[in-house]
Amino acid sequence: MNDQNCISYDSLAIKVRQQEETITQLLVIIAATNRKLSDLIEAQNLSNHSLTHS
Repeated sequence: MNDQNCISYDSLAIKVRQQEETITQLLVIIAATNRKLSDLIEAQNLSNHSLTHS
């Protein structure tokens, strides 16, 4: 592998690592959003349940 190919490979490796980090961050955001939605749905269901049984 010549110097130019090494630089190009290293550059691609860095970009792939950055993309992986971005994907990981997005997955964390999605997981937190899903947890919040689940909490809100559960709270809504409990509220509706207590209203129908009052």
